[in-house]
Amino acid sequence: MRRERQVELLARVADAGPRLTGLFGETSLVQPADAYTDPARFAREQQVLFRDGPTYLGLSAECAEPGAFISARLGGVPVVVVRQGDGSLSGFVNACRHRGAPLFEGDRGTIGARVACGYHAWTYERDGRLAARPMSEGAFDDVALNCDLHRVAVAERYGIVFVRAGGTAPIDIDDLLGGAEDDLGAFGLDGYAHIESRTNTWNMNWKLLLDTFTESYHIRWLHKDSIAPAFNSDCTIFEAFGRNFTSIGLRKDVFDELGKAPEDQSLIPYGTIQYFLVPSGLVVHQLDHVETWRLEPVDVRTTRAVTSMFAPEPPATDKAVGYWRKNLDLLLQVVSSEDFPLMERIQQNLDSGALPEVVYGRIEPPLVYFHQAVDKLLAAAP
Repeated sequence: MRRERQVELLARVADAGPRLTGLFGETSLVQPADAYTDPARFAREQQVLFRDGPTYLGLSAECAEPGAFISARLGGVPVVVVRQGDGSLSGFVNACRHRGAPLFEGDRGTIGARVACGYHAWTYERDGRLAARPMSEGAFDDVALNCDLHRVAVAERYGIVFVRAGGTAPIDIDDLLGGAEDDLGAFGLDGYAHIESRTNTWNMNWKLLLDTFTESYHIRWLHKDSIAPAFNSDCTIFEAFGRNFTSIGLRKDVFDELGKAPEDQSLIPYGTIQYFLVPSGLVVHQLDHVETWRLEPVDVRTTRAVTSMFAPEPPATDKAVGYWRKNLDLLLQVVSSEDFPLMERIQQNLDSGALPEVVYGRIEPPLVYFHQAVDKLLAAAP
């Protein structure tokens, strides 16, 4: 993030008052509970947001070398993105054209010049072209169908990769980011090194998983024995970027920075800077590293989450690797023992039908905006 932006954001904190009431949003929002429980709405979200729309897949660092790939299931579609020899990316439906078996196993990995299906060994080039149907003795020669892999749109910029699982319509990343490209580009994400990714499945609607990151209001109580002593719980800095937005959680000692001259101020040591790439992505800049979340909704009350850790440069020693993995351990320990178990219980309460709505307040402006953005995208779709 550019220094001018950091100074600008710190000025907002200074003007907001000691309890940060000046950072409150303009309106509250009452959201029907069926936003989290209705299978018909979930099916529409899958189609409009995760299949037809462009979605976050990962950072470039996850597939930096030729043959490296990232795979996911978005909107029910198995997709894979593969780094080509010329440095470009190609996106495909991760299914063999013979009988539909998956070709690329795991969330990420590396292949050689070709990949073979584990079912009947149909073999494909990295660029998706069918290369061989071994031991078939000409049995498919009368098939007129082009059996290259089905393509999906992929776009890459600022070290971020997006896909459109449902088709090949081009993705304009600058238009998609809606102004966030200035901040994200300044972080130099394309120079980061991927350390590790971990996958967990949670019994909650995908929006509940993101909800917990959108506000700091809960920190004082839910995290009283973990991170509350270090973090401010009054409000976050919020800014919208088209469908996307940033929510910056502040450390309690951020006020120490406000008395300095602007040229000496820095937000980075005092903020957890989160960029929500609606619908499925979260890119988080911490003091010395980047964390990402990619969500894959499974059904209306089940979500698969991939959490990744990135360092500003490749670790040179085992000790350095251990340091970054410990950061990932701490992150997942807090959310897995405090945030997400509570979200699962909230899901159960909403599923009971006894609670017809939930309330988002002006103290939670990113939360309000997130749901407004999702509802607006659904309403605008045919």
